[in-house]
Amino acid sequence: MKQIKNLEVNMRVRLAKEDVNSNYKVSLNDVSREKDFVKILEDYNIKYKKTEYFKDFFMYKLIDINSKFIMILQEKASNYIKYIEPVSIYSLPLQIEDEDGEIPVVYPEENKDYVTLGVIDNGIAHIKHLDPWIKRVHTRFLKEETSATHGTFVSGIALYGDKLENREIVKNEPFYLLDATVLSATTIEEDDLLKNIALAVEENHKRVKIWNLSLSVRLAIEEDTFSDFGVVLDHLQKTYGVLIFKSGGNGGNFMKKLPKGKLYHGSDSLLSIVVGAINDERYASNYSRVGLGPKGTIKPDLASYGGELSLGDDGKMVMDGVKSFSRNGNVASSSGTSFATARISSLATIIYQNICKDFKNFSDFNPVLLKALIIHSAKNTDKNLSMEEIGYGIPSTSTEILSYFKNKNIKIFNGVMEKNKEIELDASFFNYEKDIKIKLTLVYDTEFDYSQKGDYIKSDIKIKDISENERNLTRKFEGILERNKKLELYSDNNIKKNYTLIIEKLN
Repeated sequence: MKQIKNLEVNMRVRLAKEDVNSNYKVSLNDVSREKDFVKILEDYNIKYKKTEYFKDFFMYKLIDINSKFIMILQEKASNYIKYIEPVSIYSLPLQIEDEDGEIPVVYPEENKDYVTLGVIDNGIAHIKHLDPWIKRVHTRFLKEETSATHGTFVSGIALYGDKLENREIVKNEPFYLLDATVLSATTIEEDDLLKNIALAVEENHKRVKIWNLSLSVRLAIEEDTFSDFGVVLDHLQKTYGVLIFKSGGNGGNFMKKLPKGKLYHGSDSLLSIVVGAINDERYASNYSRVGLGPKGTIKPDLASYGGELSLGDDGKMVMDGVKSFSRNGNVASSSGTSFATARISSLATIIYQNICKDFKNFSDFNPVLLKALIIHSAKNTDKNLSMEEIGYGIPSTSTEILSYFKNKNIKIFNGVMEKNKEIELDASFFNYEKDIKIKLTLVYDTEFDYSQKGDYIKSDIKIKDISENERNLTRKFEGILERNKKLELYSDNNIKKNYTLIIEKLN
């Protein structure tokens, strides 16, 4: 997209291709000037729509404008407009190929408690494999307006992924699904998509704590600024105590033999677990977009199997997909970070289902603990891939992760921290030797400066002498720990932060 030249430093502008009349979104960096801004729109008879995601965080959509009106805004309002850019339009193209094969249907057991995974997507078809598990449907659309292609494929992997691939990736156990349909069979603009996602979580957070969000807004993340989509996802998780699993996004640069593009907007959400894809050879998939996140934050967090797309000798795209179900109930294959994400949201749901004591109110749900357990288990593949491609790596199975709670070589500390916290390990953990080799994982939440006038992460936690660089909500370390040395967690201020620290003694 073209840039307008000689811009005021504080107002970012992107123009639509060929400067055709388009819908633009505008964000203000001084909300006290909102009335002045609206007056300009009304003076020039510009149609607009305001979408407020939470208090003082809103977006204006200006309908059908071009650079002529943007020049007027530049002249009259550039000192309080943060940015103006075309509204992203979202559609869900999906290449699905039918495959041979049939697997048995799994049904809920009587008198057994299940937790629910929220699938934020384009709907889930009530096919025989999924219908017994669809607990409820949250939608703003009529059934005939939705296609349920992508949401069905995602849900099939979440529940039956291992059986369909005939190998153990997650160690699947069944759980309920909430079908949260946020887009119809046609296209949707970014402001409406984000609002629909927010409403799905707001209206269901008491009974659904884990969410799969395999949708992206097709804009690459920035180096220094967190996207509106990322900010909205962080705010939802902070406000409602939920955990969102977000796909990193797919790119087609491999078809032009170009380097991979950056992760899509929304994949810079720091509280979400963002997922990339690997192929069967355990390399990062050609289409899987890369990090890091803004300001050097670690994104993606993890990766899993999502299939492969490649450039064929004839110049056409070749798909070697992963298996799930089409909306008519047949076994089918497709590729994408969406489907890698479904495996890891499934993994988290199974872990929580096994440790949950309160199936009525889910008062014991701890997103920080779940995130820490999964990240702690993750390993690089034998291809030694970069953090930009796969984050901390590929997680272990649910059985392996659940064994941590009974493993005498693993200590799990959960708590709330302000400025400092000392963690002492007793001598028996060291086998009374002078030092041991450990693997350590720290995950915490914090408060955010959603306006991004200062640091987005208002308060971080560092581990003295072990992990002190960058501001990151996840830290992982392998090395030697001396027996008489306390672990010192410290922070730059007194903001309360929930944390989980996992320390594993390595042989």
